Amino acid sequence: MQKDVSGAQVLARCLSSQGIKFFFTVPTPRLEPLIQALENEKDVRVITTHNETAAALMAEGYIRRSRLQAAVLTDAKARAISQICGVTNAWADKVPLVSLALCEDDEPDGNKSVERWRYDQKAAFQAVTSWNIRLADLEKAPDQMMKALNESFNHKMGPVHIDIPFRFLSQRIPEDAVVIPSPVSLRPAEPVRMRGDAATVRKAAELLMNAKKPLVFCGGGVKASEAWPDIMAFLEKYKIPAATSMAGIGTVPISHPLCLGGPSYISGEVFHVAIKETDVVLALGAAFSGLDGFGLPPLWSGNIKFIHVDIDALQLGLNVQPEVSVQADVKTFVHQLTAELSANNFRSETKWDAWVGKLQNLKRGRAARLDKDAESKGRMMHQAKFAKELGRLKSQIQEDPVLVMDGGNTVLYMAMYAPDVDPYQVFYPYGMAALGGGVPYAIGIALAAPGTHVFLVTGDGSFMYNIQELETIKRLNLPITIFINNDSAWNMIRALQNSFYAQNFVGTDLDGIEYVPVARGFGLNAEKVTRAEDLFPAYERVRRSGGPAVIECITDKTNTPDSLLSFALVEFDGALKYMNPLKFLQSVWLMRKAGLWRNIYQLSYVIKALLRINLRTGRS
Repeated sequence: MQKDVSGAQVLARCLSSQGIKFFFTVPTPRLEPLIQALENEKDVRVITTHNETAAALMAEGYIRRSRLQAAVLTDAKARAISQICGVTNAWADKVPLVSLALCEDDEPDGNKSVERWRYDQKAAFQAVTSWNIRLADLEKAPDQMMKALNESFNHKMGPVHIDIPFRFLSQRIPEDAVVIPSPVSLRPAEPVRMRGDAATVRKAAELLMNAKKPLVFCGGGVKASEAWPDIMAFLEKYKIPAATSMAGIGTVPISHPLCLGGPSYISGEVFHVAIKETDVVLALGAAFSGLDGFGLPPLWSGNIKFIHVDIDALQLGLNVQPEVSVQADVKTFVHQLTAELSANNFRSETKWDAWVGKLQNLKRGRAARLDKDAESKGRMMHQAKFAKELGRLKSQIQEDPVLVMDGGNTVLYMAMYAPDVDPYQVFYPYGMAALGGGVPYAIGIALAAPGTHVFLVTGDGSFMYNIQELETIKRLNLPITIFINNDSAWNMIRALQNSFYAQNFVGTDLDGIEYVPVARGFGLNAEKVTRAEDLFPAYERVRRSGGPAVIECITDKTNTPDSLLSFALVEFDGALKYMNPLKFLQSVWLMRKAGLWRNIYQLSYVIKALLRINLRTGRS
């Protein structure tokens, strides 16, 4: 007798056969047949969560750390739309996420005022996926799903979306009516090795050889290409200074003499001088987002000649207008460029020593200023001291934890004071999830690296976005320690209100919230710390207790990271453009209450970084 199978079984077998072993979902009665079918597949793990956006970010965090494909699965209607928020981050960062959602059985109807649920769900995902489809025939579903999975791994990489009509789950068809693709053990996200056009590579080499003050700028594409060892060899061979974007953090060690320091403008005056004085920028896998000042004035010089290398042709010329555009895989291009330079017998030797020496002087001066600020006295713990102590903790414990960052000023402080980390040891949802992505990212990363401890460093506001997922962390007993920088404010916005709007604080205070009782309510170990020197003992206590933990660190809301002033020039350009000069002067007068040192510190940043008046720039 011929055996029938359900549509849910067909879909589960197809996905499982292609090496997708992790599915993140918010269960509903309608999803139950597919969830059960997935759980019946060998080596498949279904992670149930509480929020569709968080589920998508968990899947993305898993992919980033493991380099293996994963999927998010949700119900239709508003649940699918909520999932889009997480999928959008994967789209911005070119992560091969598989997005699955149920959809209504009826074809979409444009007359939404009568049947509002018959909107075009597939079209809603169109702008934030590299490919999507609505399954139309259960027998053809395996082929269509294979097409989607392969599209997510094309040279550009990116999320794909599949709409699954609800009726398919219960529909039954003969087992031999469908052909399940041949099984693969895993689906790793392997870079596509695309060579650059030879003539274009020659032009890039000529431009670099004639440069007086070159700069290499490493973006997220360096991580995607796994090219950082090759780039470090290239930098050391030709003695070229380098910076990274936030997406490229970790690709060039912060402590390396050729590195400007923290990512982008977080390296302060070093970065500002470099991007105003450089004449040639070799941009590798960099999108030039708002976090990087778009590669344009007022932060960057308008006279730079860019060599822009990216595997996605749509990124070339998106913000900066390159002198040379190279569509290529970063790793492959670096080897091509090195070969071209060698063919021309090019040796930089001492050619750029004065340029490198100037930037190194600025870097030393900035490090001294940052250390001095961290030790400045205040009413409460300084966020800089909190960040430095976390760096010391990370370097001294036996575990080698993965670092996840989340928030506004919290991320700035961590990047300013962070120790060296490798590219797969630090994660930040820089694409489209700047706040609240930390908790789900930490969950996905912990699942991707069993036995590895995860440090999540988050602001108090960003922590609350997905606080419900503490239950997921506890249920799965994941080795995650969450450090909350609790300054009782949305401090990135509050700082600007303090500096430019005469302390007219609107909607930025988060006073009176105690996170230790909240964490304990979810069953996590939790402690509160008010002094930086107590952070290490608190960590040792919660680790001895076993299981996931939260350490709430009370910090001073009156502090402002100096690099926020650079951020304000770009991200808050609209607000600054209409700034009232009288309000600004009033703000300066009111800020005297915070102490003379803090005002001098902020003023020195404006002078050294934004105005670029610095005696160290003349030293070598």
